[in-house]
Amino acid sequence: MSPMGMLSVAKIQRRNAWRYYVRGVAFGDGRRPIGQSLRHAQEMAGLPPGRWLGRGLDALGLIEGAEVSERQMELVFGQGRHPDADRIERDLLDDGADPATARLATVLGQPIEEIEARKQTPLLALDFTFRPQASLIVLWALGDAKTRRIIERAHERAIAKALRWLEDEVAETRWSSGRGRAKTPALVVAAFRHFDNRDGFPLLHDHCLVLNRVQRLDDNGEPVWGALDTFRLYQHVVAAGTLYTLAMTTEVCEELGLATVPREVR
Repeated sequence: MSPMGMLSVAKIQRRNAWRYYVRGVAFGDGRRPIGQSLRHAQEMAGLPPGRWLGRGLDALGLIEGAEVSERQMELVFGQGRHPDADRIERDLLDDGADPATARLATVLGQPIEEIEARKQTPLLALDFTFRPQASLIVLWALGDAKTRRIIERAHERAIAKALRWLEDEVAETRWSSGRGRAKTPALVVAAFRHFDNRDGFPLLHDHCLVLNRVQRLDDNGEPVWGALDTFRLYQHVVAAGTLYTLAMTTEVCEELGLATVPREVR
């Protein structure tokens, strides 16, 4: 097998881009019937539901591995708000808060509306798409059930390892036009598993949506939400992809008794 894998990164800037992940990615890049629930559509397509990853989930009251709902996707990746914003806003209104104040309390960091008011395009998230190398894709597609399980488990663990490395060594937040900077070892990620490409050919891959919002402590020691230093993430994409590939390849080879061989790509 060739030890070449793939990690690609795409910007998520449109407010309705989240729909692609719950209606496209999570349902075979197709359209589900109107009124059909996301969970039912995923079950019909044979796809697992999206799941939450990252240490940043604690600050949002979410549990790693928990299922991603359609409403959570809309709130977090479409509006830049807390995944439980509906309840928070309702409770504040019941306590007498005015609607504007109640809504603002659910916003993570700078409101998207303020960014758009400056004629700027907000960056909502980054889509880190992890794909195994081609030889493992072929082995996964043609292998028996045991082989597929081993490859999928190695794929999951390798993604987790790459994300942990990004949290531990790379992720930073910046504010005041870059004058302020701090380490932020706690990302918020929504991961969606997919088994084929748009042409219907076998292609195991995960879309990991990294929210462009992380927590830090302000000068008073209070937690506040701010933006990621996405340029720093881009600088380390190759390293993260290499870590993912090596971790996955090593586990698959150990489990299936295989070996890698160097290959020159012209």
